[in-house]
Amino acid sequence: MRSSIKQKNKSFLSQNQIIYNHLRFGLLHAVLIAAGFLALIPFVWMLATSLKGPMEILSATPTFLPKAWRWQNYQDVFAQVPFGRFYFNTFIVTLARVIGQVFFAALAAFAFARLKFPGRDVLFLGILAVMMVPGQVTLVPNYVLLKYLGWLDSYQGLIIPSLFSAFGTFLLRQFYLSLPQDLIDAATLEGCNPLQTFWYVALPLSRTIIVAFGVLVTLWSWNDFLWPLIITNSTNMQMLSVGIAYFQGQFVSNFALMMAAATLATLPMVIVFVFAQRYLIQGITMSGMKL
Repeated sequence: MRSSIKQKNKSFLSQNQIIYNHLRFGLLHAVLIAAGFLALIPFVWMLATSLKGPMEILSATPTFLPKAWRWQNYQDVFAQVPFGRFYFNTFIVTLARVIGQVFFAALAAFAFARLKFPGRDVLFLGILAVMMVPGQVTLVPNYVLLKYLGWLDSYQGLIIPSLFSAFGTFLLRQFYLSLPQDLIDAATLEGCNPLQTFWYVALPLSRTIIVAFGVLVTLWSWNDFLWPLIITNSTNMQMLSVGIAYFQGQFVSNFALMMAAATLATLPMVIVFVFAQRYLIQGITMSGMKL
């Protein structure tokens, strides 16, 4: 009799625990969905504003959705400024930065993680120290150096100073430290030198973390504003982040065209994140870091 009562109590408690877990997870998902909608409001507002006319934007009674959908704004973006050139410059610079940072960071990370050479730990501490220096501190020295090299207002000036990443070296080193030593030893026994071991063993295994790092570099480079603003003078060398400012005048700003340009500039990064978010989450998780 007592055992049956105990079993009934256990089953009752387990049912209550199941109900409690369902309610807790349901509440958590409801909060996350609400937060997601709140995060989307600025993007929806940007898209809606890009389809409004000038008078409707400046109306005393603003509307969320446009009364008259003005798709002409997107054509005017390319008609008023060389927006296609801005897109091309941003694509070329971002692609070169991603390739360069991934390549050099992966090589350096493998060397710091798996090779033994004099001063390795001191050099790595120096790289960690670079991560603590704000980027604004190096703007003036980099600008003066590029001026002497004659690289102002050029692709070299936009790309080369950003080819090296202390954060990427640290991130990939964390992953290479987690690789089994047996794999490295097996490659060495097969006659591979350190470069071959990196290329044929470590690099294929680090595909996920490399994609994750590449996505981070892509987002950073695509949205980079301060360095292109300082280093470029001519319209033909400017990037999207700087080119959008052309729609803001001294006395009057065309907010509809500005929002249309911002929408066109944001769309590629949304596509990249949608297709690469799985690799981004897996890569950060595999590196031992926290988002």
